[in-house]
Amino acid sequence: MKKKTKTVIGVILAVALVAVLVVVGFMTYLGITWTNNHEFGEYVSKEGPWGMTATWVSEDSSSYLVCKKENDEPFAKVTAYFQGVDGWQAYELYGRDRIAYLNTVENDTTIDSTSGNMKFDGTTFTITDLDKEIFGTNEFNYVITDKEFSPD
Repeated sequence: MKKKTKTVIGVILAVALVAVLVVVGFMTYLGITWTNNHEFGEYVSKEGPWGMTATWVSEDSSSYLVCKKENDEPFAKVTAYFQGVDGWQAYELYGRDRIAYLNTVENDTTIDSTSGNMKFDGTTFTITDLDKEIFGTNEFNYVITDKEFSPD
């Protein structure tokens, strides 16, 4: 083979090797990220609002999480209440990995849904990246309270 042909083949092999390494690196990153997000979701489900019967209150008391866990259920039913112009607005709160889903439900039918990101450090549960037009702010930080809450 000519020297020029060997050089071209070498460059092609080098580019192919770099491409393979980039793809493998990206797939590894995605796998690690998915695993971390899934483990976080399991942690929040056990230790956060879904793991107990409790009431959580936001810093400014404009939002509450009411968590009710029945004895035979693995997770609590969590209802998020937000103070609005027409009084308290209720949303069913669900979580998956690092995403919090807020659903407006009427007659067992979801009529509206929105989502945000969630964080939990063991004592403070946070929902971020919410629609500010809907909720008045884009972040709520909750802590467990001994106060009773009733939307009425």
